[in-house]
Amino acid sequence: MSQFFRYVLGAVAALGFVLSLAVHIQALMGRDVASSVPAVWMLHLGIFVVFLPFVLLSRKDFKGARSALDLAKGLPLWVAALGGVIFVYALMNFVVFMVHTDGGNPVFEDGKYLLMQHGKLIREITASEFAAFQANELRGFSGHWLVFYFVPAAYFLFWKRDAQALSSSTLVDKAG
Repeated sequence: MSQFFRYVLGAVAALGFVLSLAVHIQALMGRDVASSVPAVWMLHLGIFVVFLPFVLLSRKDFKGARSALDLAKGLPLWVAALGGVIFVYALMNFVVFMVHTDGGNPVFEDGKYLLMQHGKLIREITASEFAAFQANELRGFSGHWLVFYFVPAAYFLFWKRDAQALSSSTLVDKAG
């Protein structure tokens, strides 16, 4: 794949990351961005545009030995460290998101705000609770989007094949 195409994918992933971060910050502040900008959910689909090429191309570049450490070896230290922080944050965010769902998801049905779990009513909620649940739901998804956009952005914009090969050959030289 040409370097130009890698940069294009990296730029798209970086843009997705920045947009996801903006949505995530708004959701953390309790704002349900999706109610006023429903297209925000396109970010959920956008991860496939950049993550799928990352998966397919990394198979060739990593020659079967794929792990976060293999990716990190070819990245500048600050990018690898930021990736680690984002990953840990996404895990913590997921736990907090799950705690705040009260076991269900918000639904507006027949003029009522409801908290449902797999089609069963948990309880009726107020309009403000509905908005808070919606913001929480968006926060949960956007926390994952951060990872799924950051990884391809780091790979396509910063990962160096030579650094990976150099790291592997250095380990072989030291062992031999």
